[in-house]
Amino acid sequence: MLNRKRNHVNKGFTLVELIITIAIIAVLASVVGLFIIHYLERSRIAVDVHNAALIRDALNVYPFPSDFQGRVVNYTDPETGDTESYKRGWVYVDKDEIRCSDQSCALALIDAGLVYVSPETAAKIAANEEDPNRWFPSGPDGDYIRRSGIDEYVFRNNLIVKARTTWNTYQLDVYIDNAGEIHLGGSASNAIRTNGHAKDNEAASIFSHKVGFEHAFITPIGEQYRP
Repeated sequence: MLNRKRNHVNKGFTLVELIITIAIIAVLASVVGLFIIHYLERSRIAVDVHNAALIRDALNVYPFPSDFQGRVVNYTDPETGDTESYKRGWVYVDKDEIRCSDQSCALALIDAGLVYVSPETAAKIAANEEDPNRWFPSGPDGDYIRRSGIDEYVFRNNLIVKARTTWNTYQLDVYIDNAGEIHLGGSASNAIRTNGHAKDNEAASIFSHKVGFEHAFITPIGEQYRP
């Protein structure tokens, strides 16, 4: 009996099939990559909002002195035309450092344990709190690293900005009116800061709403948000 051998032809992928497969893999990889990037950014935003809320609460409970050494700003209500005067302080946070505008804002963070300096340095800042001739530590001390060019107390620790694409800076402001009442404000920016404050209404709105500031408040430095 004659055995006939059958020829089996093993076909591989055709070029078209290979291109389609690579395209599908590329689309899936990009979708997964975008999901991961979005998830990581949401996680970074959550850390920033948590830290900003700690700063907000520290400013809110700190007993600012009657002779608070804040910068004077005037606000005119666009509806009534009434003008109010405030002493303003701030805590500015970017990807490198934390800056406090004055002794009281620095002490608010120190007392809350958000930044650390030696007890001797904390005591000297407290003793100088109501003096317009500010005392600055001579060199690095704990989280304190330097004095800024506009007389801010500059610190560095893990409170620095973590977000990558939503904002690169945020700021918590404290306004104290003539009656000694505290008002808080917040803003943020994802713009490149070249000279002065970089305005970014979208980032400011997202950040401020996340830390509980809902109502826009137009100040001499731009749009702020407050409770």
